Amino acid sequence: MWWPLLVFALLSVLRSGDAHQFQTFDNGQISPIGNLEHLVRSLQKEVTDIRKEVHTRMDTMKYELTCEIRNMKEALSKEREEMSAKVDQVALEMTDFKKKLKRGLRRVGTQNDDIKGELRSQKAELFAVRNSVYDSREEVLDKGNLILRKVNATNETLVCHLSDLRTKLYKINNNLAFISDEHKKMMEVMSRRYTHPKTYGAEDGERLLPGCTYTPLDTHELGLDAMNKTFLNESLTKTGLETDRQEKPTSSSEDISPGVTILPTMPEDCNDDKKKYLEYPPMPRDCKDVFDLGFMEDGVYRIQPPGLSSREVFCDHHTAGGGWTVMVARRKLPRHISFNRSWHEYEVGFGDPSKEYWIGLKALHALTSGRPHQLRADMEDWEGNTAWAAYTFFAVSGEEDKYRLRIAGYTGTAGDSMRHSHHQMFSTVDQDNDQENWGSCARGRGGGGWWWGRCACTQPTGQYRRGRYQGPERGITWWHWKDSNYSLKTLLLKIRPLE
Repeated sequence: MWWPLLVFALLSVLRSGDAHQFQTFDNGQISPIGNLEHLVRSLQKEVTDIRKEVHTRMDTMKYELTCEIRNMKEALSKEREEMSAKVDQVALEMTDFKKKLKRGLRRVGTQNDDIKGELRSQKAELFAVRNSVYDSREEVLDKGNLILRKVNATNETLVCHLSDLRTKLYKINNNLAFISDEHKKMMEVMSRRYTHPKTYGAEDGERLLPGCTYTPLDTHELGLDAMNKTFLNESLTKTGLETDRQEKPTSSSEDISPGVTILPTMPEDCNDDKKKYLEYPPMPRDCKDVFDLGFMEDGVYRIQPPGLSSREVFCDHHTAGGGWTVMVARRKLPRHISFNRSWHEYEVGFGDPSKEYWIGLKALHALTSGRPHQLRADMEDWEGNTAWAAYTFFAVSGEEDKYRLRIAGYTGTAGDSMRHSHHQMFSTVDQDNDQENWGSCARGRGGGGWWWGRCACTQPTGQYRRGRYQGPERGITWWHWKDSNYSLKTLLLKIRPLE
């Protein structure tokens, strides 16, 4: 490390010697050899000084390095001691943590065993409860079936009693009107008999008793035998003829046998069948009959189309005078039924009248074949706009003609979208009766049944969608109001007999 200093000193001496040489030559007093000797001595002196300085610096650097090393050793020793203390502390903490962990694990193991035992006991209890529930359910089902059988038997009995009571009530209603009328006639008979007594022989030109009078109930069923005698005595007393009755044995009440009544009964010469007066009025044929009976609120009612079993339908009693029987209803609901149904389902009907439903082709034929009907369609879009269409003639033929539709006489605001259905047979996915040559309208329009004339005109039995859509035309459409790619929010088709 000291040789760079030596080289530096030599260069310095040479530089100083050159300068001194030039100076010596100018003066002319010193020779070159002397100058060289002087230079060598100076160089030796410089080297000696440099060596001393190098030794001094080396000693200084050695001392500093020794001090630094000693300081570093001391710092390392102190840090080692601190680290040892920390390590010992961490070791103690780890030991304590291990002990705590072992104790915790032992405690957790014990708790786990307790939990396992408790779970096993609870599992056993649950199995016992489940078995008990199964047994109770079987017992409840048995009792429920027994109660259901009893209820059914009781219901049948009640139905029989109700039918009997309804028949008797109808008899009583008829007899009340009859008794009121006969009371007036009897008063006239009594008046003529006791003021102008007559005998009832063949020579009489007229009879006091009325002719053929129908009495659905016999007089003894209402307890009228005793009432006849009481009424006769009261009448005689009021008219002041009690004395005449005692003086005239021919008109005495003693001559009246207990089986004879003053109230007229059915004469022997009346040949009509009285059973027709005992018939209970039939169930309403349609919602018009329901409306005529006084039920004027919209809702679900039970009707019986001619020749078919009774069924529930939705009656509209507020639109255009009321009495409308809804044949197909499409409304906005949380869940919609599918109208992709078979021919048989469209024949008998399906759905819930309070929500969405189809009344059935057989019912439409039974309702419209006996008397002329009209059709009305009420609809609403998703923007709140409404429209309607009405037809003055609507009729559906029978099964032999595939329930062919006849419709005419359009009026309204929605447009005549059913004119193409006139004289068309009904079609479903499993019976293609439409006039299109390219295929089945029912299949192409999503499975709904209808009287297809042109596939794109109208389809109340389409798939329920929201407003305008892209793709095949399968929504609930009325083409002349909204086109075939706009599915309506509400569409109700209803029928009513013409006045």
